Amino acid sequence: MRRAFLLLPLLAGCATGPSLQTRMIAYMGAPEDKLVQSLGVPDKQITVNGTDYLAYVRQQTQVVSSPVLGFGGPWGPYGGGFGAVALPSTVQVWSCETTFAVKGGHVVNVSFKGNDCS
Repeated sequence: MRRAFLLLPLLAGCATGPSLQTRMIAYMGAPEDKLVQSLGVPDKQITVNGTDYLAYVRQQTQVVSSPVLGFGGPWGPYGGGFGAVALPSTVQVWSCETTFAVKGGHVVNVSFKGNDCS
């Protein structure tokens, strides 16, 4: 029993909160001013046929270093040798654009676009 009690703090560290989509969908029906107060000024905004579209863009870039491959062996006139080849790093861009449709001063729809919208 005591061991289980000691594991609780470790397991609590693994808990995650609601997803981005869950948090944003909670704004459905909310007044536009509450949305802007909570999320700030939108990155993009347009009005089409009486509906305002407010878009918030979240983006981060991650550079992943590739491993250096080394090799050695009995090459060359003096025996033994070592060589290394560095593979190129990769760049990953994570983004999510969350767009709120506002009609009559209230959020009527939320949509998501990107590879980091969960």
